[in-house]
Amino acid sequence: MKYSNKVDWCSCNQGWIEIKKNSRNGQLFFKCSECMAEFNLYEDINRLARDITRDENPLDPSNIEIIKHEYYKLIIKEWENKYLIRNDNKVIKKWNDEKREFERI
Repeated sequence: MKYSNKVDWCSCNQGWIEIKKNSRNGQLFFKCSECMAEFNLYEDINRLARDITRDENPLDPSNIEIIKHEYYKLIIKEWENKYLIRNDNKVIKKWNDEKREFERI
């Protein structure tokens, strides 16, 4: 399934931030599906300072790797009534029709 490991909507307003695996060292990180911004930590997502693409061929991590790193709870399970809801049932963003973008809650 495309974007099955999405954890947030990127501030570029074009793509999903997904959990990825570095093809060289096996480290898990977060990467935008469109602008290719990369983040080492979940807390760094959508901050103004973004890393440039370091791994042009990242891999999709296995479910076991995601659970091992405790990232499963961060994955967005649904977009319902204009809200992004994670697997841990935390609502992280709401769609703003006027601005046409997601806003942090």
